[in-house]
Amino acid sequence: MNEHIDAWIPDLVIGTLDGATRATVEAHLERCDRCAGEVVAVTEALSSVPMSLSPERPDPSVFTNVLASIVEKQPRTEGPTVSARFGDLVDRLVQLFDLTAERVKILLELVDEPAAWRRGAADGITLIDFRGGTRIAAADAGFVRVAPGATFPHHLHVGGEVVLVLEGGFVDEDGTVVRRGGEQEFAAGTSHFFVALPEGCVFAAVIWDGLDFTASPAGGRG
Repeated sequence: MNEHIDAWIPDLVIGTLDGATRATVEAHLERCDRCAGEVVAVTEALSSVPMSLSPERPDPSVFTNVLASIVEKQPRTEGPTVSARFGDLVDRLVQLFDLTAERVKILLELVDEPAAWRRGAADGITLIDFRGGTRIAAADAGFVRVAPGATFPHHLHVGGEVVLVLEGGFVDEDGTVVRRGGEQEFAAGTSHFFVALPEGCVFAAVIWDGLDFTASPAGGRG
């Protein structure tokens, strides 16, 4: 593994990592003397610091990078890979995320890894966060999973957003049905909600300036 886990070390030392993350970090430490040394140093440094303040959570994309590195180093098994399931969409994801095809394929392998997903804006919504390329460095990038029939709550696009459906689909509030391979772009200032189809939905997203879930739904997408 060539990714270090510095951002997770303080949480490891003070015991605030969840079980799946802790297991991943500890597995990395068994193979990385450099990071193991950092754990010792941080433990010694924090031993004299009051622990009354809530720890700041690391960027979720750091965890994705660790998992992606693990996947990259795993021996290839016989049979189709997860990324092969999305083979017809790889080139479009390369353009969307401004990443290489190899990096996109590694990230796609995480779609079937339960530990890679974190809770999203509401029940039934989970996310995989990662860094896009230089062109979208200022944007949030990742995969979003919406459970069958779940509603992605009403939100305002503070900046622009582009989504590409990878599996399943959703029904937008205006009745538009978007299925696998469908791509939509939302301009800044528009708002909407949508409902996943009975088979659920997984989509790729690039979001500039975040989403506002407190905005009134009166304005709609217009």
